[in-house]
Amino acid sequence: MSARSRVLGAALALVGAVALAVPVTGAAATPSPSPSPDPDLPVSVQVTEISPSVLRPGEDLHVRATLRNDGDEAIEKPGAALRISRFRISVRADLETWASAGTSGLSRTRQDARSPVPGPLLPGASVPVELTVPAADVDLLEGADTWGPRGLVVEALDGAARVGIQRTFLLWLPSDDVPSTPVSVLVPVVGPPSAPAPGGTAPGAATVAGLDELTRPGGRLRELAAAVAVAPQIGVAVDPALLAAASAGSTGTQAWATGLTDELRDHDVVALPWSDPDIAAVAHADRPDLVRLALERSAQTGVPGLSAPSGLLWAPGAGLPDETTAAVTSQVDADAIVLPPTTSDESDTPGAARRVETTDGPVTAYGPDAMLTRLFTAPQGVDAGATTATTVQRALAELAVVTREDETEQPHLLIAPGRSWDPDVANVTALTSAFTDAPWVRLAPTATLLDADAPDARGDLPTNAVNPDELAPSSVRALADARGRAVAFAGVTSEPAVLLEGVDVEVLAPLSVAWRVAPVGRDALVSSAIADVDARTAGLSIAPVSDLLVTAADSPMSIVVRNELTVPATVLVAVTPRKACLEVGAIDPVVVEAQTETNVRVPLHARANCSVVVSAQLTATDGLPVSPSVRFTAQVAPTIESIGTIVVGILLAIGLVLGIVRTVRRGQSARRGARTEAEAGTSTSLPVLGGAAPDDDTAEQETR
Repeated sequence: MSARSRVLGAALALVGAVALAVPVTGAAATPSPSPSPDPDLPVSVQVTEISPSVLRPGEDLHVRATLRNDGDEAIEKPGAALRISRFRISVRADLETWASAGTSGLSRTRQDARSPVPGPLLPGASVPVELTVPAADVDLLEGADTWGPRGLVVEALDGAARVGIQRTFLLWLPSDDVPSTPVSVLVPVVGPPSAPAPGGTAPGAATVAGLDELTRPGGRLRELAAAVAVAPQIGVAVDPALLAAASAGSTGTQAWATGLTDELRDHDVVALPWSDPDIAAVAHADRPDLVRLALERSAQTGVPGLSAPSGLLWAPGAGLPDETTAAVTSQVDADAIVLPPTTSDESDTPGAARRVETTDGPVTAYGPDAMLTRLFTAPQGVDAGATTATTVQRALAELAVVTREDETEQPHLLIAPGRSWDPDVANVTALTSAFTDAPWVRLAPTATLLDADAPDARGDLPTNAVNPDELAPSSVRALADARGRAVAFAGVTSEPAVLLEGVDVEVLAPLSVAWRVAPVGRDALVSSAIADVDARTAGLSIAPVSDLLVTAADSPMSIVVRNELTVPATVLVAVTPRKACLEVGAIDPVVVEAQTETNVRVPLHARANCSVVVSAQLTATDGLPVSPSVRFTAQVAPTIESIGTIVVGILLAIGLVLGIVRTVRRGQSARRGARTEAEAGTSTSLPVLGGAAPDDDTAEQETR
């Protein structure tokens, strides 16, 4: 097994461990009675039903509760009483003041109903009680402007002494003619830390096992799908990578993915960037191109059978992102970013939509209402003794106050749980039903919020905020660089998509926000992803070249190019001498078929005697290296050819001279012999010495 495979195997194993260890896999638990908000009181009180939830004139008020003795002593004369505060609460801060006041501030209320309990109430024992206030005793004003929340208290008694208490709210509505506040719910559907198998075309074994656990009855993703199905107005921001992994997993995960996809047809759906990347880590590494890559992949893949826009980002973490992180929104041409829930300091509750300033200019952001989101997702964090009934009453009270803040223009509010939300389906059902029934609330589809015009409201973000759980910038850049090398390398092939299949999935997987809970496994996954992606850039090479002797001014050499890829490649052979004594002529691009090799003719021109190191490498047509470099030594001696030419020339010249001499000598011997025969027996004289010329006639000489 290779080192890369061992690293990836360890990462995948850690994925499975994290997926099962992170507390997001359990069933949605039914809240058990919690200790009283006042630790000095031995009896916990839990209001289990308020009927009607919204009280109108002429209606009796019915309240059911459970008393439990958490003390060490028996309650000898147990009973319960109900009190109504008849002062309308008009400020959201006062709602919290009432809810957390404990036993204080009850002097201005009266016991409107009492219910004795057969006693005694032993330690650890529980008993239900029911309290009724007749309509005639409600005693609230019936004017149109008197609607809104009042305080309500159920107290446990031991005779006349108070031994337990729970506070909640009564909603009074004399007339249905009231304005309404739009409320949208947007739920992120994302998976646990996950990793693809080598090659990136399928989920790893640990990922499949983790998803199988999460999608079983009681698992977080199973409960999440059930919560989404509660109301068609609930919007969903889904990670397409999660659906793809589930669809390629076990029978159980496939069924879950199919069921969720079918359900989403009735909802407003937005596709999150593929693998839900940590935009803060990407922003701080200055690589927004990776978020653009994730958006593009989501746009291409989408949600099966649905037309889901993919222009929404979701900020990571529980704190507000800094300006650099939010700037990714405009840098990748996304429409908006969803912020973590926040509490406003303004006197009037602002709407969810706002414009926030970033390092790249203003962008649209959506800020969920903090209190409403907490009531929707974790009401025990608001009130330790919260029940479904008290949660509904608190949420309706909050929205009643918001609606009354400005009855001419209501803000559009947003409820948005966090990524790891493990929903209580009963709580979600109760809240959405209450929102639908309450006249001052309008449960609005998320499209009405997301598709609205750019808001006028303004918001501020931190200048700098770095979460220690973010992936290190160096790792983000290493992933981006590895992908860049693979994409560039694929450019030499005629089928780059084949070579790049799965690369984007592998690069994006470690960037997922979910990996913040497992930094060690994430680092291992980064290393394995880089190794696997880089392995795709191997397969083109030059066969080893032996040292050679160049004795001619112009001579060719042959280089063998090998292609071990499964697709053809078009490359250039770049041959580079390290000295000017040897030059290389132009080499045309060469096409090497898949899994073959070919010879390439390289023209060489020698300029002087030298010993030179020459490197040869394959490149793309734009000069990008696509193979290892091969080196060899060339002994360049073009003077050997010149000396040889001179020697041959001299030899040829000597031969020519000798031939001429020989020819001349042969000619002279022939004439000399003829002359000897003609002049035999005669005297010879020279004219200058007084003798006769050879051509003079003998008779003429005698006459003289």
